[in-house]
Amino acid sequence: MTYEEENAQNLVYFKMNMLQAEIKMQGMIAENKIRELNGNSLAYNEKSFTDLIEEYNIHHNQFPFAKN
Repeated sequence: MTYEEENAQNLVYFKMNMLQAEIKMQGMIAENKIRELNGNSLAYNEKSFTDLIEEYNIHHNQFPFAKN
């Protein structure tokens, strides 16, 4: 695999993880909004959202071009 192919593959993988985190985050936001409208306490706090970065391994050091 060439350097360019490996970078392209790594970038696609990183984007896939970002998309999965985004989908989960939007669900968390929706759940919080439903709970807020019903007068209940929120299900997710700030830490729940920042934990997505580690869960999906999308912190800045994992960006494919930051490694080279």
